[in-house]
Parts: sequence; C-alpha cells; structure tokens
Amino acid sequence: MNFSPKAIRFIVQAIEYRIKAYQKQLETENLNEDEISDITNDMMFLESLSQELKKELSTIAPSIF
Repeated sequence: MNFSPKAIRFIVQAIEYRIKAYQKQLETENLNEDEISDITNDMMFLESLSQELKKELSTIAPSIF
C-alpha cells in the first residue's frame, strides 16, 4: 500500500498513543506474567512498526516530519 505522508503521520501518532496506553497499563494494573508478556511483545512490534514508518516518511517527505 502507498500511504501519503499525512496518512503515515497519523498512523505513527496512533501507534505512539497505543504504546503510551500500554505503558500506563503496565504501570497501573495488576497483570499476570502472560498479560505482561503479551503487552510487551505488542509494544515491541508497534515500536518497530513506528520506526519503519518514520524511516519511510523521511524518504518521501524529509522536511515534513
């Protein structure tokens, strides 16, 4: 799929919002080891995805982001 720079920025913002929500969940909720593992794995995936999108954005619109 080809996303516009604006679309990529929105996606990155949404990913960063979700990562913050996961971090808050880890800090405030009493979770078992499986839940912590699942959230941590999801956060790592989202962080990787965010970095890839930022890299893509820098190649198509270097001065915008």
